[in-house]
Amino acid sequence: MTPPNNDKLPWDVRQQVLWIVRGYERQKREYLRSRMEILSTGGDRSATYTVNGEERREYLPSAHNASRTTENVATRLAMLEQTAVFRQIRAVDHARARIGSDLPAELADKLREAIWLNCLDGNKYPFARLWVVGMSERTFYRRRNEFLRQIAAEMGLF
Repeated sequence: MTPPNNDKLPWDVRQQVLWIVRGYERQKREYLRSRMEILSTGGDRSATYTVNGEERREYLPSAHNASRTTENVATRLAMLEQTAVFRQIRAVDHARARIGSDLPAELADKLREAIWLNCLDGNKYPFARLWVVGMSERTFYRRRNEFLRQIAAEMGLF
């Protein structure tokens, strides 16, 4: 599944995708925190904010009309899933799941982990240090570039 040479990622797009991968864990934590915040608010009519490191809660006046709490939560979740951060998380998850799909499960898992580490820090984890058994260096980097290309394609960068 190697792309032809004319499908090679431009340098700037490749760098963007690498930074998306490197920020994945932080973005996923932030997304999950935001999601839990939306789900936990429920019908609570208060707002929480921080002043000088102290968390404060302000209770909003109640209205005497019917509220649509469930609908509001669903709308806020839908808006959260339209953000660029969510699209980046989804693109990385999809591309990561496709790594080594044509290989036996154990080799695919090792390849997935090796590509991930190499993308996080290629100087610290070059191919020679990753001990990917049964694969040449050239094949490894082709698969890594395919992983990056899939993310770029799903994000609409390339």
